[in-house]
Amino acid sequence: MEYEIIANDETEKEVNISIPSTELERFIDEEVGKMRKDLTLNGFRKGKVPKNIIRNRYLDTLKARAMNNLVAGSFLKILDEKKWRPASQAELINVEEGENIKLRLRFEIIPDFNIDNYMGLEIFKEEPLPDDFLFEQAINRLREQYATIKEVSRPSVVDDLVTMEIVIVENNTVKSKQDDIVVKIGDRSLPDEINRILAGARKSEKKEVKIGNQIHKISIKKIEEKILPQIDADFAKTQNCENVEQLKKEIMASAKKVEEKRIEGELKESLSNTILGRMKFKVPKTLTQNEYQRMLQKSNLPDSEANKERFWDIAEKRVRLNLMLDKIAEKENIKVTEEEIMNVISIMGIKLNDENHDNVIGYIGNILSREKTIDFLFQKAQISEKKRIISPKEAINDTSSVRH
Repeated sequence: MEYEIIANDETEKEVNISIPSTELERFIDEEVGKMRKDLTLNGFRKGKVPKNIIRNRYLDTLKARAMNNLVAGSFLKILDEKKWRPASQAELINVEEGENIKLRLRFEIIPDFNIDNYMGLEIFKEEPLPDDFLFEQAINRLREQYATIKEVSRPSVVDDLVTMEIVIVENNTVKSKQDDIVVKIGDRSLPDEINRILAGARKSEKKEVKIGNQIHKISIKKIEEKILPQIDADFAKTQNCENVEQLKKEIMASAKKVEEKRIEGELKESLSNTILGRMKFKVPKTLTQNEYQRMLQKSNLPDSEANKERFWDIAEKRVRLNLMLDKIAEKENIKVTEEEIMNVISIMGIKLNDENHDNVIGYIGNILSREKTIDFLFQKAQISEKKRIISPKEAINDTSSVRH
């Protein structure tokens, strides 16, 4: 095999490959052997069909499989020789057959970079949120948890629940249709355009809004409001408390634990941003696209120009951070055990099978490795105290994260 690199960007590669046609024939013969083991034809026992009959009858299928193997084998050989780590599958963009098979492959790789000066990073710890604010937030969450739902006939307002049908149209073609979708007006996971047209809507009303290249057609089916319970003696008993005072003490203790975890998460987020600021390198588009799609799927959002503007940069930063954490984990020999991975899979209730096993194990393993690496850097960091410089409301509502 001979090859020539004709596009040699930091992450994007394009390669011309020349392989003797005898190699393709060898791969076809291998595929004939594989097919022969389980093939049964009239007049022949299983595994005894002559190779020439198999080749003549199934040549197109055999050749397609052989070509895939030829491409995969060539791709892996180039990766091994150049010490490249793939960020995407190889895309076959041209093939010519003759005395030599000529292929043109396009693919992305993970850029080569070194990372240093990541130990003892300085991060700043803000004061905890005020106790009265924490208590109010905890009480509100508890009341929300035990709220009852009541349908209303008035126009909708922020925090109402709207049941609707939504049809997404692009270029006069229906891209998706969902019925009985329930959303909360003002939910930040919703596009701003959707929140705006839902506020003030009435039952049976139809709304329409354009987001990017897509038109969202909405039919309002039902509007409901939440009725929050009063914190009184009867409610305290439902929480296994003797009285309201005991309930309030338990709520406050729980709220402080939650605040401690929030502050730790905020510190780790600050640490992540500090690491990100240490170096810049090009991020493979394939990895950014995959992360962007995961973000949309998690939030149940469509791919649109508006959402790409909201999430693409965050997705790119997450990928860059993950690559840097993977490099640090490699340098510091930070490992994740199979037992740790299986414990998480068990807690999440994921069912493993032959089809998803490797993907799930790899995905969970990567998450745990990166979290372990952040914990390692957090333990080595220099934490300095500072006064709060943002309002409690801003802090509690800040959900922009490069880590999750």
